[in-house]
Amino acid sequence: MEKIKSKIFISFAILFGLVLAAIGAFLFLFVFRSVEDEVSLEAAIASVASATPTATSSVTQVVETPTAKSEEESTAGSWILSESQDSFVGYRVDEVLARFGEFTAVGRTSNIEAVLEFDGEKVLSVQITADLASLESDNQYRDRALRSQAIETDLFPQAEFKLIDEIEIIEDYKTGISLSYEIAGLLTLHGVSREIVITVEGTLVDDVLVIIGSYPVMFTDYDIEQPSSRSVVSIEDNGILEFQLFFVKS
Repeated sequence: MEKIKSKIFISFAILFGLVLAAIGAFLFLFVFRSVEDEVSLEAAIASVASATPTATSSVTQVVETPTAKSEEESTAGSWILSESQDSFVGYRVDEVLARFGEFTAVGRTSNIEAVLEFDGEKVLSVQITADLASLESDNQYRDRALRSQAIETDLFPQAEFKLIDEIEIIEDYKTGISLSYEIAGLLTLHGVSREIVITVEGTLVDDVLVIIGSYPVMFTDYDIEQPSSRSVVSIEDNGILEFQLFFVKS
């Protein structure tokens, strides 16, 4: 009889432990997990400043004092994404989860191609292509659902932005000066292309051009249907497209 009682006690203890582990995992995934901060120029600048510096030669070189025009000459040309910085394109969407209430879903991808052309006075062109099929959030089930729902990345794996009008840079853009512009471009998302005006912020940190921005996207504007899930009570009919880009001269 004692052995039977002992086995029953051990069985209940194991079951209780499994229940606690499941509750703990659920709380970690849906309650205590942190949400990625919104993009900000300050945070982007800080990430450049904290990056490990590239090793430099110990050989002393004579550097001529740059002329007034050399600033334009040094920045003119093609700029591409830095391989040593964390550029990303992503989304933020508010949702209400069953049992756990309001939550902001955030997904991002670093699989991006981007080129910016600058002649020293004007930004002539910008083209950004993001691989939405590689978007990752804190929930793998959400990521899988986006393949066939909402932005349907199996059918529309890429999003693209192209600058429409040249941007004249009339302010001083030397290192440390932050600039903000409203720019017109063509955004292609979910197979739909629409002209938009988006506010971007940027600055030069040494040889790195830092650009961030965000844009509110109405799902119906891009024929995006709200996804459905038993674990989600409701999802907003709009979201935020955000990006953080680090360019270097090619």
